[in-house]
Amino acid sequence: MNRTQDTAAQSCAKPGKPLTLDEARTEIDRIDRQLAELYQQRMQAVEAVADYKKEHNLPVLQPDREKAMLEREAGYVAPPYRESWLRLLREILALSREHQQRKIHQDVVAYQGMQGAFSHMVSKTRFPGARLQNHPTFEDVIQAVLTGQADCGVIPFENTNSGLVGEVLDLLAQYPVYIREVIDQPVEQCLLGTKDATLKDVQWVYSKDQALAQARGFLEELGAQPVPYPNTAMAAKDIADAGDKTRAAIGARENAELYDLKVLSTHIMENANNTTRFLVIGREPNTEGSRFSMIVTVKNEVGALGRIIPGAGMDMCSIQSRPRRPYPFEYYFYIELADFCDQAQIRTLLAGLEAVCGRIKPLGPYNRQEAPKDPEEKETC
Repeated sequence: MNRTQDTAAQSCAKPGKPLTLDEARTEIDRIDRQLAELYQQRMQAVEAVADYKKEHNLPVLQPDREKAMLEREAGYVAPPYRESWLRLLREILALSREHQQRKIHQDVVAYQGMQGAFSHMVSKTRFPGARLQNHPTFEDVIQAVLTGQADCGVIPFENTNSGLVGEVLDLLAQYPVYIREVIDQPVEQCLLGTKDATLKDVQWVYSKDQALAQARGFLEELGAQPVPYPNTAMAAKDIADAGDKTRAAIGARENAELYDLKVLSTHIMENANNTTRFLVIGREPNTEGSRFSMIVTVKNEVGALGRIIPGAGMDMCSIQSRPRRPYPFEYYFYIELADFCDQAQIRTLLAGLEAVCGRIKPLGPYNRQEAPKDPEEKETC
């Protein structure tokens, strides 16, 4: 500790004239207002640091600088308050790093898979001009959002033919993320092969398990063996790299051009209106929206599940169950409701569920982008 720091610490430690309780509280309020203003000024300076790091491609965390800062700052506070001051500084530094991450990556959208995957195409269409960041797993996408590496994430949630993506629902139950928007995307599945291949050559077909399920009838008629793969775009790329005409992939038509393949057959999915629902997830919930989703566990009481159904004016669009790990034969429920508008309605709903639900995790509210509909198709939730 240098002389200036030692003098500051000693000065800080000197007792002043005793204050009354009201005077002490008034003084605390005055200091808190100053702290609030100084905190805002500090974070504005942090934003300037973030801009510099972004421009020069520097890491957010710089351990040597933080260590030197903590050692220096320790000398400015008297011993009785020093340890708590350092704890506060460490928390401020953590908040600073988090704010820098969000500033640097505020225009970044994370998705699972690789270029050409349906999640990539939806991200590109929904967020034109954004920087797209791919990740190998759905959990990695969520972690990127939570750590501030990405501003939001795009992940598939449900398909009209193959149903719910259970892994995604489990992750929504596990992590503190929210649904910001829902996008219903029509999906055309194509069979992609090498340039010299014909349908008669194909013996093995590679793709994501959901895509294989969507084309089950076509594959049975073709007599080809389905081979599950991490995602459709990766399957297309590996087929192109292998150059084996007996192997093909199921994927989007765009992947043929992207990976120099030939479209051997189009519209091979069983459902002509094949649509995948994608979620845009973020760290914070919206304040309003036309829909609201939640995950709940139900108390072990007779009729408890029936009592979670909302009352008049609330349309339950969907209720789905998932095994509750690691509890054998116990389940949690995903519930989607329509015709919600604001936080007041949501608070009323959640308050009414507390008596019958063990855990309630709100996921919304949000809006849904409608997929194009068949003119003869009836309106559904």
